[in-house]
Amino acid sequence: MAALFALPNELRISSLYARFPCREQQIRSLATLLSVRAAPCRNIILHGLEATGKTSITKALLESLSTEPEAANGTANEDSIHESLRFAIIKSAECITGRHLLEQTVGVVAKAVEWKGAIGRCENLSQLVVELSRLLSSWTTSGEGQHRFVLVFDGIDHQRDAPPTLLQALARLGEIIPSLTTLFLVTSPRPQFLHFPGVPHILFPSYTKSELLLILALQLPSPLLPTGEKDTRETYTRFLSAVYDSLSKHSGRDLLSFRHVASQLWPRFIRPILSGELSPTPFSRLLLANRSLFQDDSVLVSSIISTPPPTSLSQAGTTKTKQHTLANLLPHTSRLLLIASYLASYNPPRLDTVLFMKTSLQKRRKKGGGTALTRTTKASASKSRKISRKLLGPQAFVLERMLAIFHAIKEESRGARGRGSVNGSADMQTAIATLCSLRLLLRVGNADVLDGGARYRVAVGWEVIRNIGRSVGVEVEKWIGD
Repeated sequence: MAALFALPNELRISSLYARFPCREQQIRSLATLLSVRAAPCRNIILHGLEATGKTSITKALLESLSTEPEAANGTANEDSIHESLRFAIIKSAECITGRHLLEQTVGVVAKAVEWKGAIGRCENLSQLVVELSRLLSSWTTSGEGQHRFVLVFDGIDHQRDAPPTLLQALARLGEIIPSLTTLFLVTSPRPQFLHFPGVPHILFPSYTKSELLLILALQLPSPLLPTGEKDTRETYTRFLSAVYDSLSKHSGRDLLSFRHVASQLWPRFIRPILSGELSPTPFSRLLLANRSLFQDDSVLVSSIISTPPPTSLSQAGTTKTKQHTLANLLPHTSRLLLIASYLASYNPPRLDTVLFMKTSLQKRRKKGGGTALTRTTKASASKSRKISRKLLGPQAFVLERMLAIFHAIKEESRGARGRGSVNGSADMQTAIATLCSLRLLLRVGNADVLDGGARYRVAVGWEVIRNIGRSVGVEVEKWIGD
């Protein structure tokens, strides 16, 4: 008879230690809390910064625990017959709204338990509980032994348009569904953010310098040195230490960014060796010949921007990429609406008549722009406020004010160097709703669509707006009040 309590099988998790170095403690703790006959619990929180291995280790460990080992004679092990573990992973980055998250959850659970029937709609948290109970109850009653289903929510703390009680409701699923374990992967949880006591937390700390060097040195770089793998490994290890001390220590501390920077600089670093000018030893002479690579951070930024890694973990160059993406992908009307929203958020309402009236526009064009404000107005503004409005953050505005600014600036865009004009049949409400769904505009206050007092606030910064304005021929600088 199999024991009621048993630690996780070492054969299942020992291979993970080599795949994920410096994470043995986290793997052991998580395996104990997820194993069917060890110490399973209803809720688990995994937290840590980006690129610390939370998602990769969780997926690999669940795949290992859900695989039933085979005995030497080809039949299933006696202990494995009495336990069954399955899992489903839901990524919040792939869910647009809170309802999309619930629908995605039901879909992946049904696929994991091999549900053959129809899947019902899931529009709220109550329907989620009903659907999960129906799916998991059919799975647990289909076979004998102990069953455990692990539901993983990856990045749930960054879920867009989430219900206010989403996390608290998900944490109580285990009270209704006995065989369910809910696993939350977050960055930095607040104390008691689930409003539920006794939830185990597992920290995935950032890798130290020695750990980063150990992980990256396990794999040889490309290209190799002509003298062989031994010299390549020794030179590459010292090269990684130099890259970390000079560049990555301050601007690329996570594993993925460090690996990407090293892979971009390595071919340039060994160029004197490949050309026959220098030898791998002594390393100090090679380092001196490539000192320009480690003296300027622009080398790091340019290498990341030129070929960014296939994840969002490298933050260098993100703002610049976003600027070009918005300027190229947004329609002409949406760009003007976003510019008008920025002006409505950062200009005080009392200056609208001075900045955007037609008579003021003619004076500004004659005098070269920016002269519509009188000296008295500028003097009084400087006395009342010493801080630039760009530093005060965006302010909420009503929709009618933003549309009035939009009609004032579209004339300049229409005649700017032959650029496209604003189509008179453009659906303004649809364009505004699209900007809100893209989180470029934030709706604040009353959520009633028919309420004329609804207020908005822009969610992009000055650098983005300036590039978008130049793409449509609008110089935003002259529309900003002092």
